Amino acid sequence: MSSLPQRAAAYLDRLPPALSGSGGHSATYHAATVLMRGFALTETDALPLLQAWNQTHCQPPWTDTELRHKLRSAAQSTRPLGYLIQDRPNHKPNEIETESERKARLRKDWPRLQRFTLLGIEAVARIRHILPDAVDLAHHYGFLKGAMIDGHPSYVLTEGHFAQARRLDGQPFQRRDGTLIKAKNLPGSEAAFIGQSWLASTTHVLLVEGAIGLIEALAAFTLVNMDAPWGILAATSASSRFARDPALLQKLKGKHIRILPDADESGLKAAAIWFHELTVAGLSVDVKALPSGCKDLAPLVADSGYEQHLATLHDLFATG
Repeated sequence: MSSLPQRAAAYLDRLPPALSGSGGHSATYHAATVLMRGFALTETDALPLLQAWNQTHCQPPWTDTELRHKLRSAAQSTRPLGYLIQDRPNHKPNEIETESERKARLRKDWPRLQRFTLLGIEAVARIRHILPDAVDLAHHYGFLKGAMIDGHPSYVLTEGHFAQARRLDGQPFQRRDGTLIKAKNLPGSEAAFIGQSWLASTTHVLLVEGAIGLIEALAAFTLVNMDAPWGILAATSASSRFARDPALLQKLKGKHIRILPDADESGLKAAAIWFHELTVAGLSVDVKALPSGCKDLAPLVADSGYEQHLATLHDLFATG
């Protein structure tokens, strides 16, 4: 019989990675709960196991101070102490919850996602500093909903099993550990790319980074007269990978994909990986760079000065 720390380490090794912007905090908190409540380890025994898991499963890795804080928070969880080590004589294999089942269970607790009124659409437009047309388009196609998240009126970018919330007052959410985050993926969210529901009717696809990039790209979309049908695909984080979604690669067959990287180290690295994955899959792909001084599309589509960037935006959707 393996020792409890050995069993706990083996259990952690089977957990999915914790990726920043894709539920990384929830995944790491779950790992800490497994150690402190599931296997009833002390903080002294649990810390080296979580540190080892942090190096192999977390992107980017947490600091030791953050890991200790997560262990102490997990120790206060209401999960039964030793829930992973108690004897269960009537245990059956189908009583084990898979990761997919766990996420589906978490999604059942999502608050109701509702349609916005015109005032809500205008509020999102003001917060994002874009014209209401783009917000209305995202809302019309079901990518944008409203909800109460952690007691705050929020707007939610969503498709399928993915939902990312931002507060309507423009303030950040507060995590359990006290740190702040401007966008919060709802528990159980899973999707590497959103905007897929448009792909069937397009011949060209603009690939941007970040769920909020979907609205920014739609803002550009509404400002340009196009000579071919375009769709928008947004990677939910820089760690999104086409290799994990073969069904999406199949949907992209026969289309031209244009990557617009965020102009920072992680954005450029992600774009290089996406370019390689799409090229290896035999797809037509090219890359457009943002103008100097712009990290993303936001300053190009801002309602206060988009007119000066119209030539750049037209070029972004040019097919010639």
